[in-house]
Amino acid sequence: MQLEVTVPKFAEGARAITLKHWLCKKGDKIEAGAHIAEASTDKIAITIDAASAGYVAELRAEEGERVKVGQVIALLSTEPAQGD
Repeated sequence: MQLEVTVPKFAEGARAITLKHWLCKKGDKIEAGAHIAEASTDKIAITIDAASAGYVAELRAEEGERVKVGQVIALLSTEPAQGD
């Protein structure tokens, strides 16, 4: 089963952020609540957390990319990838 990680609504009126740095990579096992990315707007810096535990199956945004609130930026899997 795959779970989507989306850009959270973090401030009233905010529509997008810039993904600054991934704190995980494909295949990593992460716990619920773990910081997985750092991002910012013109005014604030935030971390994006995993809502669920799992394995990073896919990163869908590049560092430096501008992403919208609600956009899927990563997929987590409940099972490790074959060969991990």
